[in-house]
Amino acid sequence: MNPEDIRRWVENHRAAAARERALIRDKPLPSSEAFAAAFSLMVLNETLNGSPFERRDPVSEREDAEMYEAWAKLRARWPRGR
Repeated sequence: MNPEDIRRWVENHRAAAARERALIRDKPLPSSEAFAAAFSLMVLNETLNGSPFERRDPVSEREDAEMYEAWAKLRARWPRGR
């Protein structure tokens, strides 16, 4: 990736954040509207990306499997009945 592209992206992100802060400062949302807006963003995220509780992460699954295998090897060496 071109470093200039990243710089431009960062500048755009900072400009958008500054604009959002200015809008919020001038017209703050009542708490009920803020909650409704936040909830609608959560619904949008779930619609676009699926439930955060059902997402699969191959790296975490692999690490969990490795940890289980290591635990099973350790446990296999323990004497039974203790």
